[in-house]
Amino acid sequence: MVRQFSGEDVLAVPAKEIVEGIRRAATDRQTLERSVARSGFAAPGGELLLMPAADDRLTGVKLATIAPENPAVGLPRVQGVYVLFDSTTLTPVAVIDAVELTAVRTAGVSMVGIAALGGATRRTAIVGTSVQARAHLRMLVQLGWCTDFTIHGRRTEAVDALVAYGRSLGAQAEPGTTDDLTQAGLVICCTSAATPVVPDTLAADVIAVAVGSHTPTAAELPAGLFKDAQVVVESKAVAIAEAGDVIQAIAAGTLPPDAAVELHQVLSGDVPIDRTKRRIFKSVGMAWQDLAVATALFESEISERG
Repeated sequence: MVRQFSGEDVLAVPAKEIVEGIRRAATDRQTLERSVARSGFAAPGGELLLMPAADDRLTGVKLATIAPENPAVGLPRVQGVYVLFDSTTLTPVAVIDAVELTAVRTAGVSMVGIAALGGATRRTAIVGTSVQARAHLRMLVQLGWCTDFTIHGRRTEAVDALVAYGRSLGAQAEPGTTDDLTQAGLVICCTSAATPVVPDTLAADVIAVAVGSHTPTAAELPAGLFKDAQVVVESKAVAIAEAGDVIQAIAAGTLPPDAAVELHQVLSGDVPIDRTKRRIFKSVGMAWQDLAVATALFESEISERG
């Protein structure tokens, strides 16, 4: 029987299980090798993306759509479904709401990156008011890593809504200023902006996370921020093809072409982290991460039934 999982089902999986599943997958070279780059093609309303991945037990594919004009008519910009199969028989076993899965996956990957880079030590600044911003705030609170936030965005009503959401979770949250950005210990950018949304004067020991784009022409972080920073990416090959923040920093000469390291190198201890430096984690989202979250959800459901 093919199981159906809603967005609420995805959100019900404990944050610790999500983060541990992603961390475990990030250190499994076989899983990484069975994850191919996203592919997509233009549709009348935007773009359809396909993201397949497999491990020895489960195989999955995310079918996601990006329709830039949807918010104007009251619909999500990103929609989609995730289809999960048994790896041995390739029998379909589950269909999952991909909107919440993507939000949870992206936040979970950021948490793995943040932990690898030293963890949140001071107030966190969240830039953006999107579904992803909400997911990052929620997961940081659920994990108990941070309860003190400033929220930064272009629209006052959206900032106020995210502030209210943070407070509903028991966190201290307030609208942020430029000074809050430059003093924060952790800055997370969750926007759809094509140009930088933070200054290059962030704290000298900040952890900066950028998750909002996966195209060469878009960058949330200014190139100057990369100078002398430790830069971590999911995959160097994918980063130089998709991560505009990295591509533009290399082009500007503030990031040497071979300076970025991969997340698994940090998690394995092969690359030490210098907490006195600026540390940047740029995530574009990869198929193995979706599979890790889908697996955590599916196994959690089986455990509850069993």
